[in-house]
Amino acid sequence: MTDRHGGVSCDAYSTLNLGFYSGDEPNNVMENRRLLCELLGIEPSHLLVPKEVHGTDLRWITDDELKAVDGTPSSDFECDALVTTLTGVCVGVTTADCVPVLVYDDDESVVAAVHAGWKGVVRGILPKTIADIQSKMGIKPTSLNVKIYPCISLGHFEVGEEVTQAFEERFSDEECLKIIDRNHYVKTHIDLRQAVKCQALSAGLPVGRIEVSEICTFQNENCFSARRDGFASGRMVTGIMIT
Repeated sequence: MTDRHGGVSCDAYSTLNLGFYSGDEPNNVMENRRLLCELLGIEPSHLLVPKEVHGTDLRWITDDELKAVDGTPSSDFECDALVTTLTGVCVGVTTADCVPVLVYDDDESVVAAVHAGWKGVVRGILPKTIADIQSKMGIKPTSLNVKIYPCISLGHFEVGEEVTQAFEERFSDEECLKIIDRNHYVKTHIDLRQAVKCQALSAGLPVGRIEVSEICTFQNENCFSARRDGFASGRMVTGIMIT
């Protein structure tokens, strides 16, 4: 996962903004992505990042998909998860408070990057990705690993009643006790990373294969945070690659 340092963008995008869709100059974003790819040792066309739409669509990156990419934002995919078995291809997602999740199997034969905003969590983008990998690759969830990277924490994610109800409808009463806090704040707060962890457990992953970062993007000044800085600010990339 990148932080916000080392790029060429200015102001609220300072400096390593890697997202095209929050108002930064496209040329700056392209240069930032080029710098990232230089560090990764790959061509810019081998860094694939979707235009996230807070849904449950995922895309498998094959050789044919890769050939169609020309490195411009117009060729970005509209979905919330990318999966690949190709080597030397980094699949990633952009976030600035939403939950970035990486998935890989023990043999490192398949990797996935998942973007889970609250809508994507409620709609089940991570369970769908895990199920699709299991179906297409014949890999049991017990052989998968999930890493939940920095996102907004419970203490800074205040939500309205309609969001709370959406989580209550999606998760069990026992899970809601871990995810929803109605008691310690003026309004209800949601723990997105706990929600994603609950989904990984429900999908069949052992608890020892789920790693959860405690870093809060809102609190950490090294991270971009849309809730702290506004929508017109930078985005980080969390990615994974088979080498």
